[in-house]
Amino acid sequence: MFKSNTLLLTSFFIALFSSIAAQTAHERSLSVALTNSTAIVNASAPLLIDEETRMDSAATFKNFIIYNNSMVNYAAAELDVTLFDALIQETVIDPLCANENLTDFKDLGVVMVYRYLGKNGEFITEQSKDMKTCAEDI
Repeated sequence: MFKSNTLLLTSFFIALFSSIAAQTAHERSLSVALTNSTAIVNASAPLLIDEETRMDSAATFKNFIIYNNSMVNYAAAELDVTLFDALIQETVIDPLCANENLTDFKDLGVVMVYRYLGKNGEFITEQSKDMKTCAEDI
């Protein structure tokens, strides 16, 4: 019985770990680029973007780069999320494709995520842009 259970468990782990593949060259290139980008951002964080917005940190996961921002003068409850979303769409998300400094992100298919918190750390909203769709937006 012990031998058959051991054989079963061994077979399970071999099957499990053989299905986990290493990163492809493209995925590795993307991981390196995003890790370098977040390191640069985080080295200067926190950074006051304007009188209302502070960029607190950046993080990466797979093909996502996530910018964590705080509204320094407003709690989440003080903002109309519908109006705030429209403002972020217009001022942050819409100009991304035209930004020549983001060409590598377009080529690599990065999804840029902008998360906003209130002055007390409460979630306000999050918006994203899949940079590989920039060619479709033109």
